[in-house]
Amino acid sequence: MRSSNILYIDSCKTTIENAKTALLKVEVQSNLYFSESYPDAWQMLTGENTLTPAPKIVLIAINEIGSEGIELIKKIRKDPNLRSLLIFVITSVHDDKNKVAALDLNIAGYFDKPFENYKILEFYTIMNDYWNIIEF
Repeated sequence: MRSSNILYIDSCKTTIENAKTALLKVEVQSNLYFSESYPDAWQMLTGENTLTPAPKIVLIAINEIGSEGIELIKKIRKDPNLRSLLIFVITSVHDDKNKVAALDLNIAGYFDKPFENYKILEFYTIMNDYWNIIEF
């Protein structure tokens, strides 16, 4: 994938650190940005300090039922400058309602966590391979 920005949103610091380590190991060529909250992520996408260029890929953790994460995805899909973002949902909640809501918002993938340690690297390797074959 051509160098671009990736935004990873997760309130769990351990998950973010694990993701950073794995993404470095698989040698992702994109600029990685992390947010620990949905409002901060929205500001990174639309606020005064907007990421430039806008991320092509957003990984968003939805950690509770009825999450604000679905609302963030809705806002992204309504914004003409952001609606084409590739959004991947990573969740620790096994809730069909959230899954259906996310899939109805045209996300690129829906994944369960926690990943076992040996699967984290495998997951991000597959994601990186996918990102490298698609065109933006």
